[in-house]
Amino acid sequence: MDLRTKDVEALGRRIAAHQDAALERLARPRAADRLQAIYRKEAALSLRASAAPSSRRVGLALAAACVAAAFALVFVFALSRPGDPLTYRVEGSPGAVGRWVAADASRVGLDFSDGSRVDLAPGTRARVTEVGPLGAGVLLERGSLRVRVVHRGDTRWVVAGGPFEVHVIGTEFDVTWDTEAEELAVSMIAGRVRVLGPCVEPSGRAVAAPESIRLTCAAPRAAAPPAADPRASPSARAPALLPSASAAAPASPASPPARAAAPLAEAHSAGWRAHLAAGKLGDALADVELVGVDTVLGRAGGAELVDLGSAARLARKPDLAARFYEAARQRFAGSDAAAAAAYHLGRMAFDGRGAWAEAERWFAVYLAERPRGALAPEALGRSLECARNLRLHARARELAARYLAAYPNGAHAGLAAALAGGAD
Repeated sequence: MDLRTKDVEALGRRIAAHQDAALERLARPRAADRLQAIYRKEAALSLRASAAPSSRRVGLALAAACVAAAFALVFVFALSRPGDPLTYRVEGSPGAVGRWVAADASRVGLDFSDGSRVDLAPGTRARVTEVGPLGAGVLLERGSLRVRVVHRGDTRWVVAGGPFEVHVIGTEFDVTWDTEAEELAVSMIAGRVRVLGPCVEPSGRAVAAPESIRLTCAAPRAAAPPAADPRASPSARAPALLPSASAAAPASPASPPARAAAPLAEAHSAGWRAHLAAGKLGDALADVELVGVDTVLGRAGGAELVDLGSAARLARKPDLAARFYEAARQRFAGSDAAAAAAYHLGRMAFDGRGAWAEAERWFAVYLAERPRGALAPEALGRSLECARNLRLHARARELAARYLAAYPNGAHAGLAAALAGGAD
């Protein structure tokens, strides 16, 4: 039968495809065992060839070479396949992707299977958002990390803090995310990183040892008026506190304490604004509770309400935080503050209660109102996690495609790629 060259080539391709499929189904032994098998096979064939008559020696040698080449190809094929994702341990115990890790009174260390290590300073809260064969993604909610990534040619690590992402190949550095000041600080010990963010040039900011930088996307707050001194004389107080002419009637015996209480309340009212301007969220919240939460809910500006919500959230008062965030949305609908409040409401549902459906709804509100906002990468990434946790596969693939199109190198890019490919 006369076979044409192209028919032979087509047959060869089909045979190769079947061989590749068969190899995929085989359980692969360890690399060292595969090498030993190649060496043993070659040695056995060589011994048989040396004992055979000279007429067969050349043929057996060629056969041995072919077998060795075939095993070598299988070995190279196996090594070229992607490796298993990294694993990590938290102070010796197995770690889980997505689980928050908090360092309270002492430092906590995360040890990764590639030799890399992340240390959480006291007061820090972070979580590993994804792991892959080439690296991991770490989300820093607050506090400071000491990161040491083992250098390899194709290593890919991302440390995210607020709207910023620190892309790492192999290096050692300290990174701090200040939630109150909304500021990222990076201090290089060795190597080089690149910081990406909405208020950084598109190519990112390269930082090399021993350089240190501080970055923020927050607009500077206006200075608050000085707090009134309750001990000051009436003439030194604000005009609004002076009695009007129509109120100049003789005071009742109970009026002096009442007059003393008014400037004290006003002092606390001015005080919480001063504390917010200085970034002292805890002190601001304490003053607000003295003035009266209901009073402040009706008087504070949008950004102030969001800051007070964050103060209450960090003080572990989620119900009070929700009141501030909801007030920002009701009183300042359509503003940046209202959008930020939606994000933080989603964040509380996500972190505090694992209420994935509620969290995803709030993140979707933020993305609808501020699709290119500073918090958009994190809102979209967390939405992706919510869809995965809820096993909404079609929704997860849709969000994964959006994330990869907008943030191909983002902190959730590995998870997005896996979900876009149909992984659960």
